[in-house]
Amino acid sequence: MADVSEDPVAPIVENVVENITAATNGTGKPPSTPEGMALAYGSLVVMALIPIFFGSFRSVKHQQQQKAAGEKVDTMTSKDAALFPIIASCALFGLYIVFTVFSKEYINLLLSSYFFFLGVLALSHVFR
Repeated sequence: MADVSEDPVAPIVENVVENITAATNGTGKPPSTPEGMALAYGSLVVMALIPIFFGSFRSVKHQQQQKAAGEKVDTMTSKDAALFPIIASCALFGLYIVFTVFSKEYINLLLSSYFFFLGVLALSHVFR
């Protein structure tokens, strides 16, 4: 006969409690701290501002070089500025249609093949 003093539910309860405490935030990782979040958001802001900053200075330098060489300076007309919201809206609507019509697997396959092609192209240029 089995020993009555041994509770068969106790190991199951212990396992459930361990799993709950290990996955308190859903990932099993320690929760984020305010310092870590500040560092992450701060680095995102810096990484966004640095290309804008250097790109702005390079565009001014390029425009000055175009003027010095006597080339026509690239400018945006008022017609271009008026068409921009319409073209951007059409592009966003097209993306919406693509994401609603095609399933997630096909979009992932398309993006994976696109980035694979770009990666092969970049590596071929590096090794050439």
